[in-house]
Amino acid sequence: MKKELSSALLLFLTAAIWGFAMAFQREGSRYLGPFAFNACRFALGAAAMLPLMLRENRKTASPLRSSEWLPGILLGGVLFFASLLQQTAVGDAGAGKAGFLTSLYVVLVPILAMFIGKKTGLFTWLALLLAIPALYLLCVPRGEAFTLAPADGLLLLGAVFWALHILCTDHFVGRVSALKLCTVQFAAGAAMNFLCAALFETVTWQGLRGALIPVLYCGVMSTGVGYLFQTLGQSGVRPAFAALILSLESVFCVIAGALMLGERMDARGYVGCALMLLAVTLAQAGALIGPRKEKHAHV
Repeated sequence: MKKELSSALLLFLTAAIWGFAMAFQREGSRYLGPFAFNACRFALGAAAMLPLMLRENRKTASPLRSSEWLPGILLGGVLFFASLLQQTAVGDAGAGKAGFLTSLYVVLVPILAMFIGKKTGLFTWLALLLAIPALYLLCVPRGEAFTLAPADGLLLLGAVFWALHILCTDHFVGRVSALKLCTVQFAAGAAMNFLCAALFETVTWQGLRGALIPVLYCGVMSTGVGYLFQTLGQSGVRPAFAALILSLESVFCVIAGALMLGERMDARGYVGCALMLLAVTLAQAGALIGPRKEKHAHV
């Protein structure tokens, strides 16, 4: 019970850290392209984790093995695509809306898990049905025909990759040290983004100075501390409960957008947010009230 409570607290703190990061990401998008921004944040995250990983290696006399860095590279690739789609879209969508569209990944986790042999239940399909009007209210302006803005489409595609990241993390956590897993995936993500930034973006010192605070927050707090807390937190609770707590990130996105950026939604948007929050809660309800599975089972 004590471990579950501490794990839940770590996941709650992760949700808050990530939620406020969305406002910093939007601010950073004014100065740096998505590849450069993510390259900097992941490099900082890897740098923050590296001393801890090396200390753990010395204490356990266990150097990094291929069975540990290969999962980290895989997670780094998933993280690369998820963060790229989100960072590309957040400037146009806004922090609050981006947070709730991204939270669709909680609904997608049990659905995608079906493809690897996991069963799902009625709550998942009810959640999906509820998410449809939520997406409509969030994405389609009042009085307009059904259209999907490019930024909204990118965020929805990003939600698929965030769901994959949850499932992959759940698969490897407990098999690989959390510090090693975090450090390698950040380093891999940084390398991929640095390469793409060099090929496709123009980075200036003025842009780097302007994005300094957002990069520092997203690199140290969101990428370093946040993903470490996520990995440690997921080791002590069921994936369904972890995903449910992490979905509170969307609520913190709205709070951060309002406090830091002065963002406001109309009543239609807030109803859409409420429906999406209910949908992600329903998506995990079956797993939460059902019998407990093995500690690191997929959803």
